[in-house]
Amino acid sequence: MNIEDLPLPRADIDLLKSKGYSTLYPPQEEAIYKGLLADNNLLLAIPTASGKTLIAILAIMKTMSEGKKALYLVPLRALADEKYKEFLELGFNVGISTGDYDHLDYTLKKYSVLILTIERCDSLLRNDIDFFNNFSLVVYDEIHLIDSPNRGATLEIVISKLSNKRIIGLSATISNADEIAKWLNAELVKSEWRPVPLKKGVLLNDTIFFEEEEKYVEASEDPVYQLALDSMKDEGQVLIFVNSRKVAESTADKLSKKFPVINTSGNFSETTSGKKLDKMFRQGVGFHHAGLLSEDRKRVEEYFIKNNLKIIVATPTLAAGVNLPARRVIIKDYHRYDSNFGLVKIPIIEIAQMMGRAGRPKYDSSGEAILIARSNDEKEFLFKNYIESEPLPISSKLATEGGLRSHILSLIASGFVTDKKSLHNFFDRTFYAFKEGHEFIIPIIEKTLNFLIENNFLEKDFSPTSLGSIVSKLYIDPKSAIIMRDGILKDKFSDIGILHLLCATPDMPVLYLKKKEFEIFHDILSEFWEKIIIEIPDYSYEEAEFEFFISQFKTAMIIYDWINEEKEDLLVQKYGIGEGDLQRLRESMDWLLYSFEKISHLFRRNLPQIRSLRTRVRYGVKEELLDLVEIKGIGRIRARRLYNEGIKNREAINIDNLHVIKKVLGEKIAEGLIFGNEYEDKGLIQTRIDEF
Repeated sequence: MNIEDLPLPRADIDLLKSKGYSTLYPPQEEAIYKGLLADNNLLLAIPTASGKTLIAILAIMKTMSEGKKALYLVPLRALADEKYKEFLELGFNVGISTGDYDHLDYTLKKYSVLILTIERCDSLLRNDIDFFNNFSLVVYDEIHLIDSPNRGATLEIVISKLSNKRIIGLSATISNADEIAKWLNAELVKSEWRPVPLKKGVLLNDTIFFEEEEKYVEASEDPVYQLALDSMKDEGQVLIFVNSRKVAESTADKLSKKFPVINTSGNFSETTSGKKLDKMFRQGVGFHHAGLLSEDRKRVEEYFIKNNLKIIVATPTLAAGVNLPARRVIIKDYHRYDSNFGLVKIPIIEIAQMMGRAGRPKYDSSGEAILIARSNDEKEFLFKNYIESEPLPISSKLATEGGLRSHILSLIASGFVTDKKSLHNFFDRTFYAFKEGHEFIIPIIEKTLNFLIENNFLEKDFSPTSLGSIVSKLYIDPKSAIIMRDGILKDKFSDIGILHLLCATPDMPVLYLKKKEFEIFHDILSEFWEKIIIEIPDYSYEEAEFEFFISQFKTAMIIYDWINEEKEDLLVQKYGIGEGDLQRLRESMDWLLYSFEKISHLFRRNLPQIRSLRTRVRYGVKEELLDLVEIKGIGRIRARRLYNEGIKNREAINIDNLHVIKKVLGEKIAEGLIFGNEYEDKGLIQTRIDEF
């Protein structure tokens, strides 16, 4: 079917043609026949790069042509940014919002297309159940993630909350797509068609065994280098997936030393990881993982798209994120470490996502996805379990007390349900009830309701308490609020005490504690023993609980060192984390300190220390620098230099001290500060070393 034949306004047809669209792919054509440009719900279960985005664009164009609005929901901020750029280029009146969980921004309603993360959408619904009344279409990108242990429950709740909207679900190929389609009351488009054929195989010694052929490659002691070199001989780019950040960096470093210089500087950040990337970039090699600063990850992606980078070594997070196809995908590892179960096999659906990145439309005649075997038995295992097998059926992750605590509270606090009957009716709309039956979730609902009533989040008449209302809007786990409340009532506050208290909440990501670190942090804890707010487990009787307590303390110590002006590169080295990890820890702590402050006000505790601590976490400074870092253009490093030279507050930034400020910061910056000196509330902005 030609683009010209679509029943869309002439302006939309011309726009699509100007962007290079002329004919539809077979799955796109099937979507048209199944009501994409009518009002039908649709579920698309098709491979990566087979045209899902255009299907969404067509549905959005149809919606806007009728004077209606569309939501586009994604699981990741990186994916939100990518779609925002795409839609801007199409001239859509598009907005984006991915953070500020308790903030209601009514200016978002002015957009015809609104891109949100799932969590941001849920938070808007918690704060105003009528927020999306004027939106008629919801596109769910990566809808198969209802199977995710971490985010699946929220996605399922959002789908159920917005079940009165038209739905377009975009999914990876899954074995029970028909079941999901029935739940959504949607037409199903399921296909294995790809614009670039995908050849899946296993390397053993010097031979790649594909499903229908074999290919010889020059033998090497390093199979990853062997496969990468073979692809690059034909100008093919390569994605290599490994199971850890450390392996990603070491593999990239090893490969970079085997290739000639092809680039100059890559303009990465001045962090430790940024310097590593810049060095490897010269050989056309990079790495990509969640420990990088977001701008460094984006630069890696941009350089790969521009063909400056020939090889990226990545953790599986890349496969679930932005669209970065390569001619050859090499999957080095099919195991990864799980803190609860040790070494576990990576699920088929994740391996399929990695494989789906092989083959660049318009550039490659085929894509190749290759696993690596070390024996014939392993080769047979990989074929049977990853190449010839379908992904396991996806299932609901809703029926856990942890997920339901927050979601049941939000349903009641926002007025989405008003009594037990309407609560049960709501859960009847969920995928869990559709698949397992309503009767299996009722006991968990009842147990959760009792918990919320006993802990003063709900009244017995099904109305929210003041605490319940604020916790729902803050988008924190009720258990986090209990920990905060109990901490507030103890009236025992210190920097490390508050930081550790918040690291003990389920909303704070806790860093893994290595065996060799236990004694180190146990000794450090002894120095702060009297300042810890929550009860310390008895190591003699609660060994596992005590070890987790030490993990929480380690996480708190990272933030503690940060606010005491430890250098960022030293923190990264000392704690074995990435710059991106530090960035996320600071963001999470900022959010929890904000929540802690709100809850403290509820209990009539005025704690100015929380406000100043929050600012210190934002900028990474001691209390004496708080006034200086609130000045536009002054970060933690400049503030410390000024303070040490006697410029200790905003009032000292004046013409009388120009010579001192020039000496510290240089003439241009000094004059800019004095003649344009202004206070700036930077909100939730994060400061990084490369901003100074």
